[in-house]
Amino acid sequence: MQTVMEIADNHPHAHLPHLWAANIAPPMLADPDDPNRLSPTRLSKADMKSNKPKRIWKSGSTCRVALVTRLHRRAVRQEFWCASFEESQVFLNIAGHPEVINFMEQRTSVPFTDLSGNDTFTRVDAHVLLRNGEEVLVSIKYDEKARRPSYLAEIANTAAQTPYEVADRFTVTSRYLFHPTYRDCALAIHKARGGWDPEADDQVLELAGHLGERFTFQEIVDASGLGHRGQRAVIRLVGDGDIGKHLLDPFSPETQLWSAAA
Repeated sequence: MQTVMEIADNHPHAHLPHLWAANIAPPMLADPDDPNRLSPTRLSKADMKSNKPKRIWKSGSTCRVALVTRLHRRAVRQEFWCASFEESQVFLNIAGHPEVINFMEQRTSVPFTDLSGNDTFTRVDAHVLLRNGEEVLVSIKYDEKARRPSYLAEIANTAAQTPYEVADRFTVTSRYLFHPTYRDCALAIHKARGGWDPEADDQVLELAGHLGERFTFQEIVDASGLGHRGQRAVIRLVGDGDIGKHLLDPFSPETQLWSAAA
């Protein structure tokens, strides 16, 4: 098994060394000889302190859903346990954002004093690592509650007491707070990452650097000569942030793209 430092040496984000000092690291790379092997959910691993199996910190009656996805075209397929369908959809949308490097579910606890003056804590639904090294804690709620002023006041109070050593920001969301076009694109990225085609990815990535300042989705697919393989590669590269696209533009033939690779 690879160690973290071995992964860092050849990882696509190795040129961003600040990420490796964050509370969570970029995902491990997939084994090219077995790229579809599933990495067990983090919630099944032993807790480092108690040496007991981790559990989803939700009601026993809560519906539990597994989301299997890659967070990068070269990453292992990871299994995320979700306490609801709402949570699984938010996770899918988080995973499809080009600035997101990794996230972990039900990982981080934040102690705080609530608005009634009681000392308590919350275990956060998602701890997200961004490309710039920023870490964001995300509370996931159904849409009505995610917009409710009283709950937003609770989150603001918790955020104000969250140490910077834990995370830079604390936010709340639901699947419907993501724009419909963005949700469609995140689903397309999720599906495209289900494939494994490094040769097509590398060919399209190199091509993107030679097509000028801007090009359309159809132009780069046609120039690749790879047909549907090229189309899926473009979508994966957009999801990874190596090809740029406005977040609210769809994956359509005339959509404007640009090379964003470092």
